[in-house]
Amino acid sequence: MNNETLYDQQGVAMTCRSFKEYCRMFLLEDELPRHGRILDVASGASSFTSELCERGYEAYACDPLYKLTPDAMQKHGLAEHELASAKLAAKQHAFVWKDYASLQEHDELRQASLQQFIAHYRNNSAHSRYVVGALPKLPFPDHTFELVCCNHFLFLYQEQFDENFHLEALLEMLRVTKQGGRIVVYPLVGFRNEIYPKLPLLIERLQEQHAEVRLRSTTFRFLPAADQFLEIIKR
Repeated sequence: MNNETLYDQQGVAMTCRSFKEYCRMFLLEDELPRHGRILDVASGASSFTSELCERGYEAYACDPLYKLTPDAMQKHGLAEHELASAKLAAKQHAFVWKDYASLQEHDELRQASLQQFIAHYRNNSAHSRYVVGALPKLPFPDHTFELVCCNHFLFLYQEQFDENFHLEALLEMLRVTKQGGRIVVYPLVGFRNEIYPKLPLLIERLQEQHAEVRLRSTTFRFLPAADQFLEIIKR
């Protein structure tokens, strides 16, 4: 595997993904909890929480960007989208276009997710569906959620955050998860398409907390090596 940087990113980008993409990433179509609360961590402008709420779930999202007003969030999201599209266009050859027919379709999905998010954020940001917070400290009580999702944050930024941050972040998500609940994290690779090298050590530390940890294959693919997600079950 070469060490080409697939995506040049400074700082943490706003993620913006749809309910269907979450379902493909984490195999959620048949695995959403039938009761209890769901949390999306570092969720940015993703429309996952919006659609969960429309389907009758008690869903929440947490991100430091939720300090922004809806108008400011939309402006930020549009700017991020334009920048991300230009970066992808420059390196289309490096990605797997299995789940998107083209860059144009990818862009259209991002735009649709952003607009669905903004509409829900305007009506619900004041009602605590969208909570200001950031890993490795989350503003929720212990044992709150049946399912905690984190996509395109942790291991994607493995060159920006060290091993201690990743461990603290995973333990914090474990803290706010109910006994028997699940945490799912995707992808396990960084912008150089390399699996996070300290992942085995992190798994060992989680198992010391009596968590059940496994790597599961996903049907979603965009980064070439990102064919698995991390699943943690709190025992």
